[in-house]
Amino acid sequence: MCGLTGIISFKLGGDFLAEDIERMNIAVSHRGPDDEGFLLVNDKNTEQFHGNDSVQKTLNAHISDAKNKKAAIALGHRRLSINDLSYLGHQPMNYLDRYWLLFNGEIYNYIEIRDELLTSGYVFKSHSDSEVILAAYDKWGVNCLQRFNGMWSIVIYDKKTGEIFLARDRFGVKPLYYYKDENYFIFASEIKAILNHSAVARIPNIDFCRNYLQKGDIEHEKFTAFKNIYHFDNGSFIKGKVSEFRSQNLKEEKFYSFQFTSKNEPFDEKKAQGYAESYLALLKDCVRLRLRSDVKVGSALSGGLDSSSVVYLVNQLLKEESKTEIQETFSSVYKTPGTEACDESRFIDQLSGFLNVRSNQIEPDVKDIIKEHEKMIWAMDNPPGNSLMSSWHTFKLVASTPVKVTLDGQGADEVQGGYLRYMVNYFAHLSFGEIKKQYSFFCKIPRAKNFIFAGVFFNVLRRLGLIGLVSSLMKTLGSLTSPGLTINEALFQDFNTSLSTLIHYSDRTSMAFSIESRMPFMDYRMVEFWFKIPSIYKLHNGWTKYIAREAMNTHLPDDVAWRKDKIGWAIPEDFWFNGPLKKEFDETIASSHFVNQIQKGLSPIGVLYIDRGLDYKMRLFNLAVWHRVFFETNP
Repeated sequence: MCGLTGIISFKLGGDFLAEDIERMNIAVSHRGPDDEGFLLVNDKNTEQFHGNDSVQKTLNAHISDAKNKKAAIALGHRRLSINDLSYLGHQPMNYLDRYWLLFNGEIYNYIEIRDELLTSGYVFKSHSDSEVILAAYDKWGVNCLQRFNGMWSIVIYDKKTGEIFLARDRFGVKPLYYYKDENYFIFASEIKAILNHSAVARIPNIDFCRNYLQKGDIEHEKFTAFKNIYHFDNGSFIKGKVSEFRSQNLKEEKFYSFQFTSKNEPFDEKKAQGYAESYLALLKDCVRLRLRSDVKVGSALSGGLDSSSVVYLVNQLLKEESKTEIQETFSSVYKTPGTEACDESRFIDQLSGFLNVRSNQIEPDVKDIIKEHEKMIWAMDNPPGNSLMSSWHTFKLVASTPVKVTLDGQGADEVQGGYLRYMVNYFAHLSFGEIKKQYSFFCKIPRAKNFIFAGVFFNVLRRLGLIGLVSSLMKTLGSLTSPGLTINEALFQDFNTSLSTLIHYSDRTSMAFSIESRMPFMDYRMVEFWFKIPSIYKLHNGWTKYIAREAMNTHLPDDVAWRKDKIGWAIPEDFWFNGPLKKEFDETIASSHFVNQIQKGLSPIGVLYIDRGLDYKMRLFNLAVWHRVFFETNP
């Protein structure tokens, strides 16, 4: 896991890029504290340089020595050493004296790809997945992306053809942003690095900020909170020479997409068991691949089904490999009076004892929240939808130990049907005969009745032919969810929209502490598996995520596998911000001229739709702090 930066200059004869690329790299130093490297490219040659923190066994010149040199391309890299910790993993990495690589992420199946390439005559100096990427690109070109199982942002410069290749993984687990004007194409792992380029004006995107207040965080959108800075599309690549990057027609090309089944069938217990067995075997393999590391690995544990399933499988795989070290888990807990509703320590403790793992726990101190919240805002770049203090403190805890990699449960709910809101879609498509039966099961889930009643209401509207009108109205009001969709349709929509936000949170809160978060549920094989399963096997007889629960039935305690009160890294924001932090919270919002300006510009429909509760006030608070951090102070 790393941070990458790059500048492509369109100026004839190149430009003085060294100082800008060095400043950009400083902004992502937290993503790679172990090593730093640079590459400058001009018409005649390529020159490699080190940074202040770099391993200097192969490099002598420092990037500051190049401040008077012109270049057409500048590449920068910060390394978090995970596989092959030696200097052989240094980047920018050269291969065959032709290709230069910047890489942020992991290719989990690199060993299998490496073995295949060895049979084709390729030779490797290191044991890193980075070198495998370069050999795979030489052999298969752009099609190498189809063979990778992992998460990545990749940049390759081909010295022979003068082409630059940028690619982002299938689901956008690893970030990549870019800025473009008449003189430059600038890209980086984080927006703050692009802002460190001297040619980039730091301007808030007013339309984005207004959409944020109305809808919450919207990381799936192309735009960001900063004007003229954009997300690189998921599952896409760009390939071209410097002159082609200047073209207005330059667009990302998709290399990956997937579909969902719309098959409707009656529930079959035998098929359900078959799905459960296949799921468990596949998840085990997804976890096995993500245990490949030359540094210590642990797990973030919330106490829910998903993270508990990952912890269980890590436990089993360690035993099968006869490894004796005690498994480490990390959790945020809430035991202070007034915060107990967010506490999952009972489930965490139960699972820890059941599997004999070392449970590391942290409880955020209310006295530190304002300070930690501001650090979190800086880490996010775009203002988030809540305070993220559970995730933030969990990875802060990890950083206090020797663990450098965690396996986490992100992404399961959006393919398995884990949120209560999916009950609206479920009941909206049941027959009247099934509604009564399923109501008796699902009403036992805490907080479920309102979703059930909404689903029944939309069921009636659907039969009257009015569901399309209602769905259109809800979309106009800013809702990402449509009650007219089936379960799989709703899951597919969420996977391609709201999940991007959760992935963004995981990347930023982990990398802020130089921790690599790996997500077994985001393995493309797992995603494709779940979207081939008919909806009827996801919500069934009062259970969300029915197949996943069946799969873990005999492997986890019943209180975990079959728990109904899903929380999921809850945060006691009401206790904090309507309690001991209320004064500072309210004053920050009220004193922000920027927030007042944004609110005044909201559309009338948007104003009507907004719930003026704590969720909205949290967005006001986050936006106020975001503007202060990025525009009113000296970052």
